[in-house]
Amino acid sequence: MKHGTRQNKRHPRDYSEVMAGERQTTSPLATFAVRPSGVRFETQEREEEVLLLLRRHAITNVGWVLIVVLLLLAPLVLGFFPLLEFLPGRFFFITLVAWYLMTIGYGLEQFLSWYFNVYIITDERIIDIDFKNLIYKEIAAAKIENIEDVTFRIGGALRNVLNFGTIYIQTAGEKREFDFEDVPRPEVVTKFINEMILEEEKEKIEGRVR
Repeated sequence: MKHGTRQNKRHPRDYSEVMAGERQTTSPLATFAVRPSGVRFETQEREEEVLLLLRRHAITNVGWVLIVVLLLLAPLVLGFFPLLEFLPGRFFFITLVAWYLMTIGYGLEQFLSWYFNVYIITDERIIDIDFKNLIYKEIAAAKIENIEDVTFRIGGALRNVLNFGTIYIQTAGEKREFDFEDVPRPEVVTKFINEMILEEEKEKIEGRVR
């Protein structure tokens, strides 16, 4: 909706039931953040407002968290067995330090991947930020006016109980499909995007865009 002037555009709170019924999110670790304060991204334009920020549901972190816990406990468990007694004391200490550093590094990498892999909905477009590692990330975006279809899927008992799933967005842009994977409240997100699409169509009909 960049083509419309800021004066001609209505704020989503004025036409969206989702935005009107949600409070602003302040937690930096939220997986469903409404109008998050202080959030900006590289390609964000000066007057572009972040309306919704999504991350994978927190439950998706359980796997790597358990792995980290087991790796941290492994040296303590091995201490009960004389498997490494042949190693010199200094070498054993260095090995132990290296083990914990690698474990912490693995856990930090997994956390950063979860934290920075985000899906953003602004008043102009949707953005998919894929954080690969500390030196590489991929950003894809599509204007609201180019969205052609929005559907979601919740599969499995756990996803139904905790209410998270994947949203599929078909667009007419260069990247034709956006997948918001394992995000909370997918039906609410889908409804909000559809509300924005309808508002975009009304703007065109009423001549509120240039």
